[in-house]
Amino acid sequence: MTLSRRRPFETVIIAGCLLFGSGALLRPVEGGKFSLALLASLARSGADRGAAAPALPVWVYFTDKGERSPRGQAVAIQIAQRTLRARCAWRRAKVRPADALVDPEDLELSPEYTRRVRSLVGRVRTISRWLNSMSVEATPAELESLAGLGFVSRLDIVRGFRRDEVEADEVGAAPGAPAAAAVSPVYGQAYAQLDQIAVPALHERGLSGRGVLVAMLDVGFRTSHEVFRSARLLDQWDFVFGDGSVRRDAANPSDYSDAHGTATWSLLGGFRFGTMMGPAFGADFILAKTEDDRSETPIEEDYWAAGIEWAESLGAEVVSSSLGYTDWYAFKDMDGKTAVTTRAANRAVALGVVVVNAAGNERRNAWGHIIAPADGPSVIAVGAVDVNGVIASFSSPGPSSDGRIKPEVCAWGVSNWIAANLGNGTDTYTRGSGTSYATPLAAGVVALLLEAHRDWTPAQVRDALMSTAGNASKPNNDYGWGIINAASAANR
Repeated sequence: MTLSRRRPFETVIIAGCLLFGSGALLRPVEGGKFSLALLASLARSGADRGAAAPALPVWVYFTDKGERSPRGQAVAIQIAQRTLRARCAWRRAKVRPADALVDPEDLELSPEYTRRVRSLVGRVRTISRWLNSMSVEATPAELESLAGLGFVSRLDIVRGFRRDEVEADEVGAAPGAPAAAAVSPVYGQAYAQLDQIAVPALHERGLSGRGVLVAMLDVGFRTSHEVFRSARLLDQWDFVFGDGSVRRDAANPSDYSDAHGTATWSLLGGFRFGTMMGPAFGADFILAKTEDDRSETPIEEDYWAAGIEWAESLGAEVVSSSLGYTDWYAFKDMDGKTAVTTRAANRAVALGVVVVNAAGNERRNAWGHIIAPADGPSVIAVGAVDVNGVIASFSSPGPSSDGRIKPEVCAWGVSNWIAANLGNGTDTYTRGSGTSYATPLAAGVVALLLEAHRDWTPAQVRDALMSTAGNASKPNNDYGWGIINAASAANR
C-alpha cells in the first residue's frame, strides 16, 4: 500500500461529519479534545463503523503533572536535581544556573494519571516527561473513555515518518567518486570524505572525540561489526521492542535490518586502521533503536522523542539522527516549533545537547523541503554535497516555513564509504548516499569541537561551524553556510 503525501482539509471535515454524525461514538464535549489529524485518521480507519475499527497510536496529553502545591513542586524539583546523573548535570550546567538545572518539565508524570490511562488502553508505547504525555494504542471506544478523563487535555495521532533513501543511480560508484589513488594507508577509502571537512588536521592534533558522549538514533546497529571493535559503547536501548539490544535479532522474523544504523555509526565513530575511520572514533557512545522497518512508516515520532529524552538523561552531549519526512505534517508545520520531534529536539538543545539532524533527501520529490526536526531553530541541519563540493541532487533545500535559512552546513553525502553487512553476516564495506550519511560526519566534527572546548554550549558549537564553513559570507537555502571546515571551527 502506498501512503499519500497530502491530507486535505476536506478530509478532516468529512472525518468530523462521520464521527459526530455516526451516533454515539464521540460526544461533543469529549470530541473537542481530538485533534483534526486524529479525527481524520479515525475516519480513514473505519471508526464510523464502531468497535470493529483498529487501535491507533495516539498521544494522550495531560493538563498537569498531578496536583502539587507550590511547595510540593519545589521539593519534587530538588529531588529530581539531586538524582541527575553526573554527566547530565555537568552538561546542563553549561546552559543553566547551578541551582536551576531542573524545571517542571523534568518531573515524572502523575502516577495516578498514568495508572488510569493504562487501565483503559491495550498498550502503552512511550512516556514523555518533557511533553507531559503518553503514547498509547487505543481503539475508538477506548479513545472515548480517555477523552472523558478530566486530566486529559488533548488526544492526537502519533505521526509516522519515512526515512528517505536516494534512488539507485545515486548509490554506488557515482561520477566523481574518489579514485583508488586517493585511498589512505590510515583512513582507507574514508579519507576523501573526511579530508573535505578538514578532519585529519584535528586527528593530527590528537583529537578523536575522547570523553564526549554521543547518542545515535537510528533503525538498529550491528554492534559486532569489526569497525566497532574498539568503540566505547556505554548503553543501548531498543524503543520499538522495549529491550536492551539494538542489534537485529536473526531468530525473530519480526525484527528488521540494522544496515542503516551500522552505516551511520561507522561514518561517525568507526575505526578499522587502513580501512575505515570516523571523525570521533574515540568518543563514548549510546545507541537508541527508534525506527521500525516492519511498517511503511518506520520512524514514529514517539519512539524518537523517547530516545532523545533517554539520551539526554544519560548525559549525551551530541545527538546524531536522520528522520524522513512525515505524511501528516504540512510544510507550514516546519516552523521550528510544531512537530513533536522538533519540540523534543528544541528541549534537548535548551538542556545543553547539540542536536545534528539530516536536512532530508526531498529536493526532487513532491515535498521538496527540509524535514522535521531539522527545522528546529537551534538544530544543526545537514545537507549533502558530492566529492566536488556540489550540492547533491536530492539534498533538501530550505528555508523553514517561517523563513529561516536551512540547512546550517553541508558534508559529503554522495557515494560515502560505509560499513555494511553481507547476507551471511560477514563484515564488509560499500558505498551509499543521502543526507543521513552527511549527518554523522557533521556530528563527528561536533564531538571533536566539544573535546577541544569542553565548555562550549550548543550555540557556540553551531556558531563555530557556521561562521567558518565554506559559504559563510553568503549563506543560502541550498548549502546553508557551506561545507564544514573542522580545523577552522576548532580554532574559533
